[in-house]
Amino acid sequence: MGVWVDAHVVSLGIRWDDGSMSSPESPRPLRIGLVGAGFIARWVMEAVAVLPQASVVAVTSARPDSARAFAREHSIPSAWPSLEEMLRAGRAPGSEIDLVYIGSPNAVHASQAVAALEAGYHVLVEKPFAMDEGQARDMVAAAAAHDRFLMEGWLPAFEPGTEVLRRSLPALVADGPGPHRALLIKEQLSSRLAVLRDGGLPPAFDPRMGGGSLMDLGTYPICLAIHLFGPPARVSATGRLLASGADSHGAVVLDYDCLPDGSATDLQVVCLHSKTSQSSGACAITSDHLALTFDDAQWPRRITLRGPHGEQDLSVEANGPVLARELAEVCRLVASGARQCDLHPLAHSVEAARVLSLAREQIGWGPGP
Repeated sequence: MGVWVDAHVVSLGIRWDDGSMSSPESPRPLRIGLVGAGFIARWVMEAVAVLPQASVVAVTSARPDSARAFAREHSIPSAWPSLEEMLRAGRAPGSEIDLVYIGSPNAVHASQAVAALEAGYHVLVEKPFAMDEGQARDMVAAAAAHDRFLMEGWLPAFEPGTEVLRRSLPALVADGPGPHRALLIKEQLSSRLAVLRDGGLPPAFDPRMGGGSLMDLGTYPICLAIHLFGPPARVSATGRLLASGADSHGAVVLDYDCLPDGSATDLQVVCLHSKTSQSSGACAITSDHLALTFDDAQWPRRITLRGPHGEQDLSVEANGPVLARELAEVCRLVASGARQCDLHPLAHSVEAARVLSLAREQIGWGPGP
């Protein structure tokens, strides 16, 4: 059984040179307006530092003081006290914005994305794309109506480790009836847990802000399942709720009746997520004779394919800022006139919003009376 795959990965045609990434398709830097001044915004700045085809020219935040401080720290030309003001200013000569990057709390992703699209901007919105399928479809409709680029910032799509998973999957599909079981895990002890236990309610655990383990971390294994296997036929979820109404940890089971090529399958994908524990073990996709194992559903790095002929190490090295590959591809796509990303299409984001919404309903997630 010839199952081994080529371990060499060149993701998206992007290569590292002298500490920067280049995109010859982009005639000038993509001018970005940031929504949010937290750690996501810092990740964007780290990526822009090595991407000559991108530039952050404005920032806004629900806390205007934070936006001003962030702008001073990173030499960003403009800081605005509201999204509406930033969108208006982004059309003025000398202050132009091409793309709005939404890194705000989950609950406002959809409304802010629609506002930016209707104002004529391209939009990159952090995961999760939206709180439910209806919101997601409204975002897609707004992008189409205004002929703008829209993408969910689900960075695993652009990771070299995820490319290894994609290229390894055909071997499992060809093994007997194909893969039977997948275990996808994203667990990470929240830095905000101590605040919650001391009586506070940080956004990360506030359901009114779209917080909780399922929305913040469960989206990684769920999106990976959709990325690799398409929409599931059935969704089953369990979870443990905090006093706030948000979940601390849980499991989502995705049952499939067919694979993307139309072939029948008995595949079951178990997605584990937790904000109150560290990672508990390896992810795996298994068929009759093969097992593809990897260390993390967000950043697969240590990857192994085991089968009758032995074991192959397909691990990849982490290099560069975490958002650099994603942002480089967005710059290329916008410069080329694309309106979505084929590698992470809008249909996948809409489906993920549907699955997450079903899972929330089943666990009783949401603010109390």
